[in-house]
Amino acid sequence: MKTVAELLAARARPLERRKEDMEEAQENVRKSRLCNKAYFDKNCWERVQTLEIGDMVLLYNSSLDKQWSPKFKNKWLGPYKIREIGETGTYLLNEPDGRELQGILPGDRIKKFFARDGVEDDKA
Repeated sequence: MKTVAELLAARARPLERRKEDMEEAQENVRKSRLCNKAYFDKNCWERVQTLEIGDMVLLYNSSLDKQWSPKFKNKWLGPYKIREIGETGTYLLNEPDGRELQGILPGDRIKKFFARDGVEDDKA
Protein backbone atom coordinates (compact mmCIF):
# COMPACT_ATOMS: atom_id res chain seq x y z
CA MET A 1 0.00 0.00 0.00
CA LYS A 2 1.20 3.49 -0.83
CA THR A 3 1.71 6.14 1.74
CA VAL A 4 -0.26 9.36 1.86
CA ALA A 5 2.79 11.29 0.67
CA GLU A 6 3.12 9.06 -2.42
CA LEU A 7 -0.59 9.44 -3.21
CA LEU A 8 -0.39 13.23 -2.89
CA ALA A 9 2.72 13.29 -5.11
CA ALA A 10 0.94 11.17 -7.72
CA ARG A 11 -2.03 13.58 -7.64
CA ALA A 12 0.22 16.65 -7.90
CA ARG A 13 2.08 15.46 -11.05
CA PRO A 14 -0.87 16.01 -13.45
CA LEU A 15 -1.56 19.39 -11.85
CA GLU A 16 2.04 20.44 -12.52
CA ARG A 17 1.65 19.47 -16.20
CA ARG A 18 -1.64 21.38 -16.53
CA LYS A 19 -0.07 24.54 -17.95
CA GLU A 20 1.79 22.54 -20.61
CA ASP A 21 -1.38 20.62 -21.48
CA MET A 22 -3.34 23.87 -21.81
CA GLU A 23 -0.68 25.33 -24.11
CA GLU A 24 -0.74 22.18 -26.23
CA ALA A 25 -4.54 22.30 -26.46
CA GLN A 26 -4.44 25.98 -27.48
CA GLU A 27 -1.91 25.19 -30.20
CA ASN A 28 -4.07 22.31 -31.49
CA VAL A 29 -7.13 24.59 -31.63
CA ARG A 30 -5.13 27.27 -33.49
CA LYS A 31 -3.90 24.71 -36.05
CA SER A 32 -7.42 23.34 -36.52
CA ARG A 33 -8.84 26.82 -37.10
CA LEU A 34 -6.13 27.61 -39.64
CA CYS A 35 -6.92 24.37 -41.51
CA ASN A 36 -10.64 25.21 -41.46
CA LYS A 37 -9.92 28.71 -42.78
CA ALA A 38 -7.77 27.32 -45.59
CA TYR A 39 -10.53 24.85 -46.53
CA PHE A 40 -13.16 27.59 -46.51
CA ASP A 41 -11.01 29.96 -48.58
CA LYS A 42 -10.38 27.21 -51.12
CA ASN A 43 -14.00 26.06 -51.44
CA CYS A 44 -15.91 29.30 -50.88
CA TRP A 45 -17.64 30.69 -53.96
CA GLU A 46 -17.82 34.37 -54.70
CA ARG A 47 -20.74 36.02 -56.43
CA VAL A 48 -19.66 36.90 -59.95
CA GLN A 49 -22.46 39.39 -60.53
CA THR A 50 -23.22 42.03 -57.97
CA LEU A 51 -26.86 42.46 -57.09
CA GLU A 52 -28.32 45.88 -56.45
CA ILE A 53 -31.50 47.24 -54.95
CA GLY A 54 -34.27 46.98 -57.53
CA ASP A 55 -32.80 43.96 -59.34
CA MET A 56 -35.12 41.07 -60.10
CA VAL A 57 -33.98 37.79 -58.51
CA LEU A 58 -35.10 34.18 -58.07
CA LEU A 59 -35.20 32.49 -54.65
CA TYR A 60 -34.06 28.87 -54.25
CA ASN A 61 -36.79 26.65 -52.79
CA SER A 62 -34.73 24.82 -50.14
CA SER A 63 -37.75 22.87 -48.89
CA LEU A 64 -37.28 20.57 -51.90
CA ASP A 65 -33.90 19.42 -50.54
CA LYS A 66 -35.65 17.25 -47.96
CA GLN A 67 -38.09 15.56 -50.33
CA TRP A 68 -37.55 12.18 -51.92
CA SER A 69 -37.96 13.06 -55.56
CA PRO A 70 -37.98 16.77 -56.41
CA LYS A 71 -36.90 15.90 -59.95
CA PHE A 72 -39.68 17.71 -61.78
CA LYS A 73 -40.43 20.37 -59.18
CA ASN A 74 -39.63 24.02 -59.77
CA LYS A 75 -36.55 24.68 -57.65
CA TRP A 76 -36.67 28.47 -57.97
CA LEU A 77 -39.40 30.82 -56.75
CA GLY A 78 -40.03 34.29 -58.02
CA PRO A 79 -39.13 36.61 -59.51
CA TYR A 80 -38.78 39.01 -56.60
CA LYS A 81 -37.34 42.50 -56.41
CA ILE A 82 -34.48 43.35 -54.01
CA ARG A 83 -35.69 45.85 -51.41
CA GLU A 84 -32.63 46.04 -49.16
CA ILE A 85 -29.13 44.56 -49.00
CA GLY A 86 -27.60 43.78 -45.62
CA GLU A 87 -23.93 44.19 -44.74
CA THR A 88 -23.40 40.44 -44.31
CA GLY A 89 -24.73 39.40 -47.73
CA THR A 90 -28.37 39.08 -46.72
CA TYR A 91 -31.33 40.36 -48.70
CA LEU A 92 -34.85 41.63 -48.11
CA LEU A 93 -37.19 41.06 -51.05
CA ASN A 94 -40.50 42.37 -52.38
CA GLU A 95 -43.11 40.62 -54.46
CA PRO A 96 -43.45 42.09 -57.98
CA ASP A 97 -46.61 43.92 -56.85
CA GLY A 98 -44.68 45.65 -54.02
CA ARG A 99 -45.71 43.47 -51.06
CA GLU A 100 -42.83 42.66 -48.72
CA LEU A 101 -41.61 39.07 -48.60
CA GLN A 102 -41.18 38.01 -44.97
CA GLY A 103 -37.75 37.11 -43.60
CA ILE A 104 -34.11 37.90 -44.17
CA LEU A 105 -32.67 35.73 -46.93
CA PRO A 106 -29.05 34.62 -47.37
CA GLY A 107 -27.28 35.52 -50.59
CA ASP A 108 -26.49 31.91 -51.48
CA ARG A 109 -30.22 31.22 -52.05
CA ILE A 110 -30.63 34.05 -54.56
CA LYS A 111 -29.69 34.37 -58.21
CA LYS A 112 -30.30 37.11 -60.74
CA PHE A 113 -33.44 36.81 -62.86
CA PHE A 114 -33.15 37.39 -66.59
CA ALA A 115 -36.46 38.04 -68.35
CA ARG A 116 -37.14 36.28 -71.63
CA ASP A 117 -37.13 38.24 -74.85
CA GLY A 118 -40.45 39.90 -75.45
CA VAL A 119 -41.32 40.11 -71.75
CA GLU A 120 -40.89 43.63 -70.45
CA ASP A 121 -39.71 44.46 -66.94
CA ASP A 122 -42.01 47.05 -65.36
CA LYS A 123 -39.47 49.46 -63.82
CA ALA A 124 -42.05 52.23 -63.68
